[in-house]
Amino acid sequence: MFTPVEIVIAVVVLAAMIFVPILRRLLGLIVRLAIFFVAVGIVAAGVTMIMNNETIFERPGIGQRVERFITKNSASASQTGSSSVTCVMESPPAPPPTAAEAKPHKHAAKKEPEIQTTRNDVSKAEPAPLDDVFPELIRRSFPGISREKLFQLSTDTVNSLGGWRIAKSSPSNYTIDTVYTSRIFKFEDDVRITIDPSGDIEVCARSGLARPGTTSVLRFFPGDLGSNVGHIKQFYENLEPKMDEVYKEEQDKQNAKKPPQ
Repeated sequence: MFTPVEIVIAVVVLAAMIFVPILRRLLGLIVRLAIFFVAVGIVAAGVTMIMNNETIFERPGIGQRVERFITKNSASASQTGSSSVTCVMESPPAPPPTAAEAKPHKHAAKKEPEIQTTRNDVSKAEPAPLDDVFPELIRRSFPGISREKLFQLSTDTVNSLGGWRIAKSSPSNYTIDTVYTSRIFKFEDDVRITIDPSGDIEVCARSGLARPGTTSVLRFFPGDLGSNVGHIKQFYENLEPKMDEVYKEEQDKQNAKKPPQ
């Protein structure tokens, strides 16, 4: 409930806006500017989503997609396709060594350092709610194809995409770090591709404005307008035809080994 004082103040302000010409013109200017900036924002968001091959009209629905596109600046493929799985590229700090590890036995074998990965393992998690499943974010799996072959085909796919470049390629742990640069504003996004022993290919994308230490004012905007979901979708869509060819070649080899009927 409003107090009498608040009501009086509101009436005085409204009367001033109506009967004082300069204030009325100022109010009209503010309203027009607000409408203009909202319209520009809507158009910019629409153009950005179109350029990223994304839309708000697909599953799980307009509300969920709009909310995600304006509140999250990263995306990661997962088994469930849940939009709540985020992309974390920095490895967590290593725990301090124990007393036994700090003073290893002189005859003990040297332990190889473990390779940190960015896999968001949700294989044992409950299925994502239907209003949280993004088809583009369902992790693709290609069983029966070696990790070396998957790594090579993933590399070939990245090299075939406009605006993508490989920043670091690690054949030893089957990880490809790439950078996507937008065509108009030259914004950069980081995309990491990891091939698992099971044949799963995980794709993790993060806006460059979310990099640690970024000083751009735009870093305060929490969304990516669908760009990172679009990167994951683009990579998978261009990779899958190559995988279909590999499976077809394997099938042809198997058929050639069969004795004629």
